[in-house]
Amino acid sequence: MTTIRSEWTKFRTLPGLPWLAVLLVVVTVGVGAAASALVPCCDVLPSRVSLAGVLAGQVAAVALAVGVVSGEYATGMILTTLLAVPDRGRLLAAKALLTGGLTLAGALVAIPVSAAVGPGATPTAVVGSIVYLVLVSQFALGVAALVRDAAVAMGVTLGILYGLPLVARMVQDPGWQERLAWISPMEAGLAVQGGLEPVGTWAGLAVPAVWAAVALAAGRSRVGGSVGPVV
Repeated sequence: MTTIRSEWTKFRTLPGLPWLAVLLVVVTVGVGAAASALVPCCDVLPSRVSLAGVLAGQVAAVALAVGVVSGEYATGMILTTLLAVPDRGRLLAAKALLTGGLTLAGALVAIPVSAAVGPGATPTAVVGSIVYLVLVSQFALGVAALVRDAAVAMGVTLGILYGLPLVARMVQDPGWQERLAWISPMEAGLAVQGGLEPVGTWAGLAVPAVWAAVALAAGRSRVGGSVGPVV
């Protein structure tokens, strides 16, 4: 509990981080409202239209998670943190709880409001989209802990989220399109909003969950090493 309180204090004092939680809500609702106004509801699934803002709002979730880790390296606070919390696993767990909690809080506001503003979304799509955003934040946190550099962490995380679906659409072979859809955290994770076959509605969320688990495990091993130069 002490470690989590310490992480909360650092979060409030690091420049710009609290505003990213607000940005998550604003962007998700704003883009969803714009999509609802521009896209005829009969052309696309209502859940997809109402919750279109998740595609943009996840950038704020990624930036928030990356900032929780890399901000300490940028300010030099990481040395003090490691002296206070020698257990790197506990440190990363505290950061994961903080990031996940903040993302969850933002998503609990943004997703229901988006569903209310738009043409409507199923309860499954609403709950699944909230879970998806939390998983994305955990994936980004693991990547940030692994690479320790904000720009690289943002590039890697967003590259995987947005890049794999683009690659899948460039591939002509239907079999490979299906395989790429199943390994894409964004493509599979947002299947919970409907309209993405052959990825199952709930099974798709297991894909970003696996990406998050692997990234956090890799990040824990990296955090457990020497601090090295401050970036």
